[in-house]
Amino acid sequence: MMPRFHCFRFAALVVFISAGFYSALRAQPKNVYAPTASTPTQSLDGEWQFRYYEGSKISETDAKFNQPGFFDTATWKSITVPGHWELQDFAEPKYGRDLVEGTGLYRQLFRVPPEWNGQRIMLRFEGVLYGYEVWVNGKSVGTWASGFNPATFDITDHVRDNLENILTVRVSTRVKGWEFDTNDCWSLSGIYRGVTLFAVPPVYLEHYTARTTLGENNQAWLELKAEASGAATLTGRLLAADGTVAKEFVFPLEPKGETALEIPDAKLWTAETPNLYTLELTLSSPGQKPQVITEKIGLREVGIVDGVLQLNGVAIKLRGVNHHDIWPDTGRTATIEQLRRDLELILAANCNFLRTAHYPPDKRLIALCDELGLYVMDEVPFGYGDEHLTKPDYQDVLFTRARATVRRDENHPSVIVWSIGNENPNTPLTLRTGQYVKELDPSRPICFPQVGSYFAKTYSELPEWVDIYAPHYPVVATVRDYATKLDRPIIHTEYAHALGLATDRIQDEWAIMQTSPHHAGGAVWMFQDQGILRRSDKRVEDLAPNPYVWTDPTHYYDTHTLDGMDGLTYADRTPSVDYWQVRSVYAPVKVWKSEGLLTEEHPLLYHTDGPVLEIANLYDFRTLEGFTLEWRFVQNGSKLQTGLAPLKAKASTTDLVPISLKWPKKPESGFHWLELRILNEKNISIHELSLRVTPPSGIKINYGDHLQGDLRNSRLKTESTADSIKVKHARFMLSVARGTGEITLLNNINAVIASGFLPHASRKFTEAERLRGQKESIWSGAMLAVEPPTIDVKEERNTVTLYITGRYTLRETNEQIIAGTHVIRVDRNGSLNVIYDFSPETNATGQILEAGFAMSLPATATEFRWIGDGPYAGYPGKDALNRFGRYHLTRDDLSFQGNRRGVELATLTQTEGTGVALLPARASDVAVERTANGILLSHNAVISGPGNKGGGPETFIKAAPETHIAGQFTLVPLEANWPKTLRTWLGEPNETAQAFAPFSRSYDQ
Repeated sequence: MMPRFHCFRFAALVVFISAGFYSALRAQPKNVYAPTASTPTQSLDGEWQFRYYEGSKISETDAKFNQPGFFDTATWKSITVPGHWELQDFAEPKYGRDLVEGTGLYRQLFRVPPEWNGQRIMLRFEGVLYGYEVWVNGKSVGTWASGFNPATFDITDHVRDNLENILTVRVSTRVKGWEFDTNDCWSLSGIYRGVTLFAVPPVYLEHYTARTTLGENNQAWLELKAEASGAATLTGRLLAADGTVAKEFVFPLEPKGETALEIPDAKLWTAETPNLYTLELTLSSPGQKPQVITEKIGLREVGIVDGVLQLNGVAIKLRGVNHHDIWPDTGRTATIEQLRRDLELILAANCNFLRTAHYPPDKRLIALCDELGLYVMDEVPFGYGDEHLTKPDYQDVLFTRARATVRRDENHPSVIVWSIGNENPNTPLTLRTGQYVKELDPSRPICFPQVGSYFAKTYSELPEWVDIYAPHYPVVATVRDYATKLDRPIIHTEYAHALGLATDRIQDEWAIMQTSPHHAGGAVWMFQDQGILRRSDKRVEDLAPNPYVWTDPTHYYDTHTLDGMDGLTYADRTPSVDYWQVRSVYAPVKVWKSEGLLTEEHPLLYHTDGPVLEIANLYDFRTLEGFTLEWRFVQNGSKLQTGLAPLKAKASTTDLVPISLKWPKKPESGFHWLELRILNEKNISIHELSLRVTPPSGIKINYGDHLQGDLRNSRLKTESTADSIKVKHARFMLSVARGTGEITLLNNINAVIASGFLPHASRKFTEAERLRGQKESIWSGAMLAVEPPTIDVKEERNTVTLYITGRYTLRETNEQIIAGTHVIRVDRNGSLNVIYDFSPETNATGQILEAGFAMSLPATATEFRWIGDGPYAGYPGKDALNRFGRYHLTRDDLSFQGNRRGVELATLTQTEGTGVALLPARASDVAVERTANGILLSHNAVISGPGNKGGGPETFIKAAPETHIAGQFTLVPLEANWPKTLRTWLGEPNETAQAFAPFSRSYDQ
C-alpha cells in the first residue's frame, strides 16, 4: 500500500503565486500538451518566403505582409526554416550582447488535412530567437518572447478548412528580456527550431506529470497528475521495454485528477541502467475522438540525505560537461544525427552528466539522454541581463521562462536538477523564480549557478530551500575547502574553464570530488568550441599567430577570437587533447592505486610472478559483470604476453587481479610496460593505462650505456680562433661562437644538424597564456646572451669539455636575466653530455612557463619519436590523458607540438633518420615546438601547468633566485644508419607515421 504521505528530501516550501499571474501566463500561448508520437502532426519546416530589415522599421508596403491580400513579394527571398538568417546571408553573425537590432518577416502557406475536421488545430514553435508575433490569414493568434522555450497557439478559429492558409510571423531581436538569451555564445536569430501543426480534440490534455516515489526495498509508486481543458476520463497503460503491460489504470479528470500506481518489479532508471517504460494515455470525452499520448518515461527518485545528492537512495557522482546547441554550418539548428553524435561523444568521454548551458536545449536532446543514459541539469534561460533583475516588471518574464522550461521537460527521467539561470545575483526576482520552480516541480532539487567569488561571499545568505550549491571555477584549494565547509550537495556547474588547449585542474579537482561525500560532481566548461564556419578573403600564413581552426587556408571556424575557443572538441567535434584528458579523469573503472586516487605511499601489490592490480569500480549502481581487463606485456614495443581477466566488482568496490608475467632472459637490455584496457560488456574500451614495470632484478635499462657502446669511436680534434671554438669528430663538428656562446652542430658535409644550445625559459604561448600575459608578467621569447660568455675548454685523451658561463636575457628587457653555467662534454664515441645549472637573478620577476636547455633543428627534422608518456602533450595538472609507451609523430600531426612527460629517450630526425637522439639522465620533460626557423627541441628542468581561461596554473614556476634550473642529458648526433640498439628501441629510422591532420592549422599548434 502506498504511504499516505511521502516527502521528497528537499527543504519544505510554500509559495504564493497570484491567480492573476496564472491567467496572464496562460492567455498566450495555449496551455496544451506537446505532440507525441501518436499525435496527428504536420511539419511546416522547409522553404519560407522571407524579408529582413536591420532595425525595427519596415517599409510601408511590407507592413501589410501579414494580410491575405499581400502579394508584393518580388523583393523577398527564400529562407530555410528551421535556420538562422545570419547563416543564410541576410545579416552578419554577432556574439553575445553585440546582437544587433533586426526584424525578420516570414510567410508560409499550409493546408489543414481534411481528417482533422472537428479537431482543435494547434500551431507550435519549438524555438524562435528572440521574440515574435504570429498571424494566420491576417488574424493575430499570439506573441512570445522567450527564445529557447516553445510556444503553442490555438489557430482553430482562424484557419480555412480545405483551403490554403497564410501563416505569417514577425520576428524581432528586441523584445522584453532579449538580453537573457545572449549567454556567452553566438547570438543568432530567427525560427531556428521546428514548426509543427497538430490536432487535438475539443477537450484535450493540457499537461500531466509522472513522478516516482520509492518505498522500502525499492517499492516503486508512480504518481500521475493530469489536467484537461474540460471534464474527461484518462485511461492508460504502462508498458515495460519488452512490451508487456506493467500497469493499467483509469481515473477521471474534472478537469484535474491524480492517481498513484504501485509498479511491481520496477526497473529503475539511472544513467548506468537507462530503463524506460512506455506510457500510453488516452483522454476520452463524450462525443469526440479520443486523444492518445505516447511517451517514454523512467521510474526514479531524486533525493538529498545528509547533504548528499542521491538517486534511488544511492549517492551519485556527476562526471559532467556543459553543452551549447551550436554547430558550425547550422548554428543552433540541429538534426537528430547531430544531437546523437554529440551525446555519443560525451558518453565516450566517460561523462554521465550534461548541463544545458544556458537554456533548455533541443527537446530531442533530452529524449536522447533518457534513452542513452545521461543525467541532465536543465536550465531556466536567463543570464547576462543583470540590469533587469531588480525591476519588478521583469518578474513575469522570469516566471514565464521557468514555467515553460519545467512544463516541457518535467517528465524526462534524465532531468534530475533545475538550474535557475546562470551567474545571476541573488535578488528578490531570482529567488522568487527559484521558489516558483520548486512549486511547479517539488520532486527535483534546484540550484543557482554562480560566479565563484560571488558565491564565496554570499553562499551563507542562500535560503535553506536552495537545495544545491553551484559555485563556478574553484581552484584546487577551494574544492578541498568546500568539501569540509559546506553541508549541502555541491555541483561545480562550471569548472576547469578551457581556453584553447589550456584545461588545467580537472584531474586534481575530480580526485577531491570523487572522494568527498558532499561533492556531487561538476561540469567542465565546455564540450565543444563555439565556432561557426566562415570564409576569409585573406589566406592565413602557416605559422603566423592566429586564434582559429582553419579547415583550409581560406576557411575557418570563427570562435569570436577567444570567446568560444573553450571546447573539449573543436567546433566540428574533432576531439582535442582535452577531450582525452577528461575521458581519462572521468573513467568509471580504474586501476585504483596507480592513477592518483590514492597516494604514492600505496604502491601496487606484488606476488612472486608480478603485480596484483586493484581495479576500482567507480560506478554508482552497476556491477562489472561482463567487463574484462585486457592486458599486454610489452618489451621495446613488441608484445611478449597477453591476457584477459573477467571483472565482477560491485558498485563502489574493487577487484584484485593478479598478473603473472613471463620475463625474457635478459630484460635489462629493453624497456617494459604493462598495457591495460578496460572493456565493457560491448567489448568497447572505456579506459586505457600503461604501467612502467621493472624486471625482477630491479635494474632498469640504461639507454646511455647501451647506445654509447654501439657508437663508432673517433679521434677528437679542437680548433680555436678569435671567433669560435670547434670540436671535430668523424661524424660531426661542434662550433661555439665566442661572442654569444651559441653552438652549431654540423654533420660531416657541413649541413646543420642543430643550433642554439642555449638556456631556455619559455614556450610558445597558448591562447590562455597570451591572454594572461596581457595582465601578468610571463617570460616569453628566445633567450639571448647580453654579454660575451666565459668559455673554457678542457681537452683530455677521450673527451673535450666546454665550460660556458654567462648571463642570458629576454629579448624584450635587460632586467629578466638567467645566469649560470652549462657544460658540454664531447666523447670520442660521438656523444655529447650536457649538464646545465642556472637560476634567475635577484631582480627577475613573473612566471616562467618552462625552463631548461634548448636547441633548434631544421624544419626538415619532422619525425619525433620518444619513449615515455604519450601520445599527447602533458603538463603538471594535465597529464592523466597519457600513458607510458613508445611513440612516433610527424610534424604535420595535430598533436605534434608540446611537452612530453616522463621521457626516457627521444629522437628528432629527418625522414631518412639524420638528426639527434636525446637521452635524459632521468625521465624528464622534453618538448618540441614549431618555429619560423625550424623545430625547437628542449629538455626542461621546471615546468608550469597550462592554467585555464583567465586563471593561472596550480603549478606556477616563479622567476626568482630560488628557482633552480638544472638538468643533465646526453645528445647523440644521428646519421641515416642508426645504431642497432636505437633501431631495437624505436624501430627503423625511415618508418613513417601517418599524420592526424584534420585541419590545415589550429590555435595553440
